[in-house]
Amino acid sequence: MAPEFPVDPQSITGDFSVNTPNSEQDEFTFNAFIISVNQAPAAQKQALVDSFMQWVDTTNGFPYIEYSTAYFLYINGSNPTVAVAGDFTGWDPSGQQFTHLSGTNLFYRGYQFELDARLDYKYVVNGSWILDPLNPNTCSGGFGPNSELSMSNYMQPPEIQSYTIPHGNISQSNFSDTTQGRTRTVQIYTPPGYGASELSYRSIYFHDGSEYLTLGSARNVLDYLIYHELIPPVIGVFVDPTNRNEEYSYDLDFMEMFITELVPWVDSEYRTIAEADSRAVAGVSLGGLTSLLFTIQHPEVFGNCGAYSSAIWFGDLIQQYANSAVLPVKIYLDAGTYESSIYNSSATLLETLDSNGWDHQWQVWHEGHSWGAWRAHLDESLTYFWPLATTGIDDRY
Repeated sequence: MAPEFPVDPQSITGDFSVNTPNSEQDEFTFNAFIISVNQAPAAQKQALVDSFMQWVDTTNGFPYIEYSTAYFLYINGSNPTVAVAGDFTGWDPSGQQFTHLSGTNLFYRGYQFELDARLDYKYVVNGSWILDPLNPNTCSGGFGPNSELSMSNYMQPPEIQSYTIPHGNISQSNFSDTTQGRTRTVQIYTPPGYGASELSYRSIYFHDGSEYLTLGSARNVLDYLIYHELIPPVIGVFVDPTNRNEEYSYDLDFMEMFITELVPWVDSEYRTIAEADSRAVAGVSLGGLTSLLFTIQHPEVFGNCGAYSSAIWFGDLIQQYANSAVLPVKIYLDAGTYESSIYNSSATLLETLDSNGWDHQWQVWHEGHSWGAWRAHLDESLTYFWPLATTGIDDRY
């Protein structure tokens, strides 16, 4: 029985059959396809590959997903060394070489993933790192775009897209402080209708502010959640570091500047509700660590904390929470199963939050250390901090 993908019977001569590993002849499998090509006469091998690739392109897309297995495919007429590196390999291509299907231009390698996994990856061809040429789906990161794999049950986040709905305004200022003597970029999101109202608003401060806007789609997320009445209108404060590794690693001068100068400046320039339960701080990786530090050190300022993939595997942050009395704050904490050191340290902090009775929400995603994950889950923390009764989503958007 020939594999069930479009093959022009006039292009194939000779007699061959496909035997799957389980000798089941009732459905096509990738393994059956590989066997059929290996068993085919030399003159037919490339025609089978070409037909298979056309079928995948018009049905499944690339990578080719079969149940819980994703097959990464690469076409090259020469004989390169091909490997894959991504969230699932620790971004190490060692030992991840593709198999060359003899007599054809196809190279392939399969991996098993959870059905709701979303992962970043790149190919490494003769030592050069490239995007998957067959996969149009990419995710931008701090080091440029990566190819994106979404398994069959992964739901793409609608809130990161831009729609024809009311949009908030972004203004930019250069904020100079006296604590550190530094000038940094601060961008302020004001919600639709802010200029025409006299209301005061909740506020959320984002570490890595520019990246939250450009890579994390935060403006689109805020517009979407506000429009659909999933959260109340909020002011977003997007703050850039001047020396990220220094300021986001237990830098008490940076924290002092933030608490005593930046927050009061925002409160004086914008109509914020200057109370801790109406103010949040959020960050990713080292920014998540810093958000957790700000919250435990200054709960009178930040009553809500969004800690995404937090780099709390170093320093004494976990011990600070273990030694602290339970504070009147909300903590959103998440991690991906494909970022092991961050997942393990976050799970350790979770034990303290659970056993001591902190108000917190914990989420685990089958994802890696990526803006693809963080932008998709910003809504999780915001709707936890400030939920509204109305939760219906208009299907038009």
